[in-house]
Amino acid sequence: MPRESIVAYVAEDGVRCSRDEVLITNGAKHATELAVMVFTEPGDRVIVTAPTYMTTLQCFRNHGVSLLAIPQDDEGLDAGILRARLETMVVNGEPLPKLLFDVPDFHNPTGLTMSLTRRRSLLGLAAEFGFVIIEDDPYRRLRFEGDAIPPIKLLDNHGLVIAVGTVSKILAPGLRVGWAIADREIVRRMALRKADGGSSPFNQHIVASLMRSNKMREHIAELAAQMKLHRDVMVESIAKEVPDATVRAPNGGYFLWAELPSEVSGDELATKAVEHGVEVRPGRVCFPKVDPGHHLRFAHSYVGPDEIREGIRRLGIAYRALRGG
Repeated sequence: MPRESIVAYVAEDGVRCSRDEVLITNGAKHATELAVMVFTEPGDRVIVTAPTYMTTLQCFRNHGVSLLAIPQDDEGLDAGILRARLETMVVNGEPLPKLLFDVPDFHNPTGLTMSLTRRRSLLGLAAEFGFVIIEDDPYRRLRFEGDAIPPIKLLDNHGLVIAVGTVSKILAPGLRVGWAIADREIVRRMALRKADGGSSPFNQHIVASLMRSNKMREHIAELAAQMKLHRDVMVESIAKEVPDATVRAPNGGYFLWAELPSEVSGDELATKAVEHGVEVRPGRVCFPKVDPGHHLRFAHSYVGPDEIREGIRRLGIAYRALRGG
């Protein structure tokens, strides 16, 4: 895939880079894994949100790193809590984290979007405490409403950010075409670790052709409109069938995060839901360490409005059965 196509594609979001600052990978997870291989050794710390993207959790565990879990608020990863933890490490003489991983736009699994202030705060912490930020941003263009916030990479003036992207989430998972954008030296080091050869050249040229045409933009616009409908139907259905759940409607992406009453187990509800013919993910799978125990993760990307309504109706039956109603 001509790297020039990636350069032009990310320039639409304001990110300026040269072809030498682009590494083509076999999807976003591959790019993240290469960064972990370059910057960490087993036992090193990596900062993640709690909760975070469950597939990446397994990637980190496979490489033997220790996870520093930081909670989120409405603006994203809580930079104040992170600063306090880092300062404590300095006082205690503990090794500082090498990396921070986050999904700043339409976060998987919570759907949150990190504020501009918080993005700048994280960059300041990265400069002060010496870690590199992996910005995984596959859902950025699936915005339903509101103004876009600049990517963290756009705000980075010191080479502290590896911007990870992919088309697998917006075109087809089977394409497995992703990239990492970083300073030339970081790209060089990551490329040395890419022993498997990376993404299929055939797939790369398909994606490059789409990026050069208007078909990509048209597809994303149609997909965003469809996903907005799915989100609206799912939020409405949860409010009707599981009224005790707290759900924040995201401004884009594929995911909803439901907080159940503290006495209701997400695992038990997910198990009960299977008995009624519907599958949901308990929040436990998204927490790096301690699971509060009362969350569910929803994805609305693979089912239509009628299936969403029926699935949530069955979930409501399971919920009432679990609570003895």
